[in-house]
Amino acid sequence: MTATNPRVPRLVVLAWTVAALGIAVLGTAVWHYLGSGRAMDHMSMSGEHSHSAQALTRAGSRGPLGPLSEHLFTSWQLDSVALAVLVLAAAAYLTGVGLAGVRSPEQAWPLRRTMSFLAGLSVCVIATCGSIAVYDQVLFTAHMAGHLALVMVAPALIMWGRPLRLLLLASPPARRARIERVLQGRVLSVFFAPPVALAAYAAVIVGSHLTGLMDTIMRNTWAGQVEHLVYVLAGCWFFALVVGDEPLRWRLASPARWLLLAIAMAVDTFTGIVLMQGTHAVALAPSLLDVSALSDTRTGGAIMWFGGDAIMAAIMIGLVIGWLRRVDTAPVEQGWLEQARRATFSTHTGSADSAEPLDDDDGAREAYNRWLQKLDR
Repeated sequence: MTATNPRVPRLVVLAWTVAALGIAVLGTAVWHYLGSGRAMDHMSMSGEHSHSAQALTRAGSRGPLGPLSEHLFTSWQLDSVALAVLVLAAAAYLTGVGLAGVRSPEQAWPLRRTMSFLAGLSVCVIATCGSIAVYDQVLFTAHMAGHLALVMVAPALIMWGRPLRLLLLASPPARRARIERVLQGRVLSVFFAPPVALAAYAAVIVGSHLTGLMDTIMRNTWAGQVEHLVYVLAGCWFFALVVGDEPLRWRLASPARWLLLAIAMAVDTFTGIVLMQGTHAVALAPSLLDVSALSDTRTGGAIMWFGGDAIMAAIMIGLVIGWLRRVDTAPVEQGWLEQARRATFSTHTGSADSAEPLDDDDGAREAYNRWLQKLDR
């Protein structure tokens, strides 16, 4: 392996060496913060009850937070839990890049995919450790900005990095076949069906903002951590269909992707308008900020409406530009109904999917006739 491409082993080893060092540094920082007394001082002023939660997710943040003009763009915190997960994700992806270069040397993995995936992880770092995260329990507007980053921007960049396709290229042939069967099997086919993915996205957006759940999230550190994870996963679930070219059974035509984005924009708009017109303020954690909770909630709704729609519109413009560039050379795209028809036909007849059109396949027609004869009997 090293004789074919000696740089690949070094890339894999380097990725996991840096990851191990990074996690060791995070552990040292948490240990130091636990013994420094700063966490106890912060908790006594902010009302936080869990010493360990403060050290693991908000080490280094200032408390109580003072005037916005002084620290709005310079404040930071160390969310060790989020950073550890992101470091491991980056190392795993770079490992895939290295192994793909060995197992599929004829298919060089595009650098733009790697940069997109790492950019998505960087957005997660900003949303969990930057000034947005420092203020996300005392300002609903900051919390909402973090939401847009975690449920839209970061997932779109991550899935544009094609992590599932990289997983196939990096796997040996036998494992690759098993993974492909799982990705295109019945369970994941239902899981990634466009209506299911869209419903999950809508449920996360509406459920977290309009059910009173946000009051708990704003005041509980661990609830906020779970919320961050759910947002990223729901976003990746949705954008795997919209921007991804992953080896899934559902491969949507461009108009179908645009339609999904348009419906998601409607969900964001509805949620933002309800928050803007609401009379109930989201509960904020104690702070020294002189901010009207109701005004802050309504401003957060405006951010959801205009900011969310702007992000979705930018993604849609990117999809349209990409479609215009390949429209003359790309093969004909299959719509939802055609994919469902082929899947149903394959299930009942036992025939494998064919590259040629279903109606022009003699073997497919013969299998269909045998199925009809079986029904008659």
